[in-house]
Amino acid sequence: MVSEALLKGEEVELVRKAIALAKAGDVQMLKFLLDRILPKDRAVCVDVPQMEAASDAIGALGAIIDAVGSGRIAPNEGSVVASLFVTRARMIKDAELNLRLDDIEKRQKEIQCIVEKLLLKEE
Repeated sequence: MVSEALLKGEEVELVRKAIALAKAGDVQMLKFLLDRILPKDRAVCVDVPQMEAASDAIGALGAIIDAVGSGRIAPNEGSVVASLFVTRARMIKDAELNLRLDDIEKRQKEIQCIVEKLLLKEE
């Protein structure tokens, strides 16, 4: 591109100028540089119980709320972490429902076979 060709070889000088402007008090340049240097997200650590069943999300969400309330993690971080547990709880619940549905369908087929055998005996 044309802009790349124009800047070729000027990268180091431009970055130094941007840093000098930021150091001299140019708030917009400082924000620009920090937005590109600092990570947007950070890893958070919240001690939550193991999640085996969908109902276990209650304990996990309680631990997340405690972490936000005590200031160990920011509210937006708590929201992101909580959404992961809510999604996991939904997945577990869906899997449990599918297992229950499979069991009901299996039993229904067994009952249908029994009914058909009884009807054949009556004839």
